[in-house]
Amino acid sequence: MSIVYWAVFAATVVFGGMADAFPKTRNGRNGRVYLRPEPVSVLLLALILISVSGFRYQVGTDFMAYYHWTVDDWSEIFKSIVSLQNGGFELLAKLCRLVFDHDQTLIFVSACITIGLYVLTIYRISPSFLLSMLFYLFLGQWQGGFNGIRQYIAAAILFAGHRLVLEKKLWQYILVVVAATMFHFSAAVMIIPYFLLNRKADVTQLVLLAIGAIVIRFSYDFIFSVIGSVKDKTMDLDRVYLSASVSIFRILVAFVPVILYLVLCRKDNLNREQNFYMNTLFFHAFSMLAGMGSTYFGRIGIYTGAAVTVGYVHLFRLIEDERSRNITVYAVLVGLFLYWIYSVYAGGIGNFQWIFDNL
Repeated sequence: MSIVYWAVFAATVVFGGMADAFPKTRNGRNGRVYLRPEPVSVLLLALILISVSGFRYQVGTDFMAYYHWTVDDWSEIFKSIVSLQNGGFELLAKLCRLVFDHDQTLIFVSACITIGLYVLTIYRISPSFLLSMLFYLFLGQWQGGFNGIRQYIAAAILFAGHRLVLEKKLWQYILVVVAATMFHFSAAVMIIPYFLLNRKADVTQLVLLAIGAIVIRFSYDFIFSVIGSVKDKTMDLDRVYLSASVSIFRILVAFVPVILYLVLCRKDNLNREQNFYMNTLFFHAFSMLAGMGSTYFGRIGIYTGAAVTVGYVHLFRLIEDERSRNITVYAVLVGLFLYWIYSVYAGGIGNFQWIFDNL
């Protein structure tokens, strides 16, 4: 694995730790005083993550497709926006060409948007900036953006607006989902969590999610036919990304927090925020189970996995015994660190190249 990734890991630990160690007070609109992570450390970490992602070259399976992205004229962009066919990304590509006519511009600006939204959201809402940033790294949300650029921009938009679900602001959340679909139409599926995540996080919820996951798992043909009708084209089920199974490791990792919650956490008197984030963990796990037979459906994990970066922190706080909590935190971090190394190699991005070496 390239030394660049080790440097990113070190920067996350150092600057993430500094951000938590030296918090700053902020005055809220309701007159309450909040502690926020130290902003300079947050900014420095964000710049490092953006620079590595934005100045990479031929790192990621889809890199060259985005690097040589064909920019349409304005009329075609307008049509794609109206028809919800990646219009947001087409517009972004056009603007990048106008600002600086180089293939790398789109890659860099995409990294700024994606990573910027993730880091800003974590900065604003996570009880532990360091832990959430480590989960952002270890769970593949950062380096995942090296491949599915459009989908990770959509995921970042959804993550930035996911608290609207907790606040039960349906129409505002619909606007967020629509904005995300402008970059990848599959983001439309994320309207479903609005009706699930505020339910009580209990056994009944787990059973309902399990039933839903099983029904979806054995309804692929029907769902593909519906998707084909919407897109007005036939879905070729022989294509690898439609028929290939999702890595069992991804599914097992998704269920780790569910198991931890059932075994170690208190389940009484959860406040609305705690209940909400436990449901995000549940929903992510069963979404991965539903998509286990097709990498096409498995991509939903890109969207559902974003809130897991914050959900884990709330999960740890529900472990009442301090010794058990500390052991669990370290055990999970070590396990996910190993999973991160595996995912870097499995994703074919272990050998890092800079764009500066190819100018």
